[in-house]
Amino acid sequence: MTADSSARNVFRKNGVAGLGNNGHGRNLITTANPSGGSSASLLQKQLSFKTPVGSKQMGKSDEIEMIDSANIENFNTRYNKNSIIGWICCAPCIWLRTSAAVHKMAITSATLLVTTLLVASPILFLISTAPSPLPRDCYMDGDRCSPAVSAPPECSDPICEAVASSIQARLNWNKDPCTEFKKFSCWRNTPNKNITNLIEMGNSQKSVDSQMLYLFQNKIMNGSFGILHNLFESCLQQTTNSTVMHRIFDSLGGYLPVGSVGPSSIAPLIAKIYDLGPSPLVDLYYDLSYGRRPHILLIISGPSTSSTILERKIRWMSPKAPPSRIRQGVPKLLADLIENFLPYFVSYAQRVSEKDTIFEFIKDLNKLQVEHSRRGFWDSTVLYNVSSLQDLYPVLNWTLLIPQNWSGPIVVRNSDYLKALEYFITKYPTRVAHNSLLLLSALQILPRDYPSPEVCTRSTMWALPELSSSLYIAQRSSEDLKDTTKRAEIIFKSLKAHLKRAPSLKGAALVKLSALKIQSQTWEGFSNTTDLLKSLQPLDITSECWFQNILEIYKKNKLEPNDISLNGGSHDAWAYPIVSTIFYDTLSHSIVVPLSVILIPYFNAVLPPYLHYASVGVSIAKEILRSITKSFDEKAMRCVPHSVNIFSNYSRMDILIHSGGMQISYHSMLSLTGPIKGMARLPGLNLTPTQIFFLVSAQELCAESNYLGIDTNAPEFDNILGWLVAQGGSATEVFKCPSGSMINIQKTCNVL
Repeated sequence: MTADSSARNVFRKNGVAGLGNNGHGRNLITTANPSGGSSASLLQKQLSFKTPVGSKQMGKSDEIEMIDSANIENFNTRYNKNSIIGWICCAPCIWLRTSAAVHKMAITSATLLVTTLLVASPILFLISTAPSPLPRDCYMDGDRCSPAVSAPPECSDPICEAVASSIQARLNWNKDPCTEFKKFSCWRNTPNKNITNLIEMGNSQKSVDSQMLYLFQNKIMNGSFGILHNLFESCLQQTTNSTVMHRIFDSLGGYLPVGSVGPSSIAPLIAKIYDLGPSPLVDLYYDLSYGRRPHILLIISGPSTSSTILERKIRWMSPKAPPSRIRQGVPKLLADLIENFLPYFVSYAQRVSEKDTIFEFIKDLNKLQVEHSRRGFWDSTVLYNVSSLQDLYPVLNWTLLIPQNWSGPIVVRNSDYLKALEYFITKYPTRVAHNSLLLLSALQILPRDYPSPEVCTRSTMWALPELSSSLYIAQRSSEDLKDTTKRAEIIFKSLKAHLKRAPSLKGAALVKLSALKIQSQTWEGFSNTTDLLKSLQPLDITSECWFQNILEIYKKNKLEPNDISLNGGSHDAWAYPIVSTIFYDTLSHSIVVPLSVILIPYFNAVLPPYLHYASVGVSIAKEILRSITKSFDEKAMRCVPHSVNIFSNYSRMDILIHSGGMQISYHSMLSLTGPIKGMARLPGLNLTPTQIFFLVSAQELCAESNYLGIDTNAPEFDNILGWLVAQGGSATEVFKCPSGSMINIQKTCNVL
């Protein structure tokens, strides 16, 4: 043990008094030797002990401090009292200042703190600058959060009560919308006529048919619109064994019996049929090209067999019909028409054989036309002379169909169809083709079904669409029409603005969307009844023979090229208000909205906006989507279920576009200023606005499918409707569907 440590031990045992036994009267402590004089002075240094008051001090030159031996007792007394307190208070501080471990811990802690602040500071900044979430009871009004009424008001207008009853009449609350959406939303099991009328409220075409039927049956309707009444009455009397019809058959070559030699080509027969009436194979008409300097085009398209109206050959001088849908299968009147077409001397066995052969020909031709139907012009071919057309498509004699003095461009809308048609014709004997085409030509003139008030109403509107549209508009005030068209334009702008924000929409599609416009105004010619009647004066429409009446109308609608002029021609596309189908017109690049679509009760100005978007909004959004995209073939094959085959007049692409229309309209509705929950409630209907959106959209599709003759009770229709609702927004959250439910698992495809 060292001397220094020995001295400290002595101090601990004997105190300061024990230090005086070394024989010296006093201790000298110098700065030159701070450790050699006395261990007591060393301890004093360590504890910062001060010199007692009254002690003598030497000069600063020697820096000697004298501790008088007389004061040792007082010093010992004070030191013994304070030594324990000093150790307790200062020993931890001395350890903290002198410990290397504590020093390392402090540096490590400081480093971790600085690193944490550097990492967390960007996150803290983003959190602090992010906009605060809106409370559930407010919405943004500029930069302010405006409170919303917790309980939205209930609409008490009679139209709200009627619409609520219509929706309620089709709901089946015993079914779960998450697993059986079709049975929940489109349930229809009531013989009550009043309820049935409510159910059909959302079907715009059904509403038009009902109104026009009432007007056509009105016997006092004479003067301006008496010609419509005569045409309607002639339809009710039409049969499949008309004398005029047999006279037409004979003029076209008549029936060719079994064993007879057929013609070398069917081209002359097609030319004769085209000269008399609608053609069952091809249709020729004139329209304008798109651009600042439009010129006239002769367009060769598919058959006009399923057109909703009997259109004029010059399309830009009058309103347009929507693209026609070719229905699958054979016409309903075909069986009876064959029986009356075959001569009486044909044996029973030959009748059965001829009937089967004709049915097979017409069914195969219909299938071919459905597969090659086109809505747009993206597959079209432009030719500039008839000889080139004849070389490419020799199936028909084009010199007999196209006027001799025509020298303008010829547009073939679907060249694949003409090539497939040539192969199809060669499969059958020309005798069979001749007899079948005679019957098809008659079917284009006859009503689509056996005569009835409903069938004849649609047939009359088909034959004279302009005068029928004039009668339809005459029942409405001009102020109501202006307000309705204005609201349709607002819906269009809302849908268009939402689509512009879609991240997947870019390039040419975005440019086309920006240039897209809406045409919801009515054609001025519908209000000028005098001019319409003047144009119909050459017609002799009687109430006795429908077949003869249609031949007269067709002859009037067919004009020669030398009668065509561009005076008054434009790219504006007008709709027939009696045809309740919104469509996209390629040449004018516009969405054409018929008046009857926006006059349905669901689009009434009193009703809350979610009903507008669920009905008219979905229909407009579908055509907007169709206008900016050429084809969804790949996505349709991947997304749309195969049960789409239940739709006899729908393609997979149509179903996919319907899904996209629901998505666009739904999200556009959610982007409205103010909360959805603040919109007026429908009386007696305990459903949210978003739930009503999906229900009304589904009920509209069910009503349209029933009108078109689609079997909505088939299981495949249930699958399609459930799939559409699953894609069309956030139906899973809206109906609170659990994981694994039908709507939950069928969310497979986003169009955009």
